[in-house]
Amino acid sequence: MPLAGSLATAKLSKTGFGGRALAIVIGLALGVCCARTMWAVGNNIAARIRRHSEPVQERYFRALYFTAMLWIVFSLFLGEWVSSLVLRLAF
Repeated sequence: MPLAGSLATAKLSKTGFGGRALAIVIGLALGVCCARTMWAVGNNIAARIRRHSEPVQERYFRALYFTAMLWIVFSLFLGEWVSSLVLRLAF
């Protein structure tokens, strides 16, 4: 999603090929960072809730999936914001 947000910003700002290439780099970097963060948090939470009963685990995993969806939407806006800032400074 950060890649989509970055590319949308580059398209709307009409920066040309160089702007889109920079937006792709920004979007990919943010996407990797966001995915790595979600993976680390998911593993940490999964390790902590293994000692709980099955119904409690199910509630925690539902909350974890909901939080992941919110994080994905947040990463879209983060990609837009960061690429807008960088493109404004670079072009």
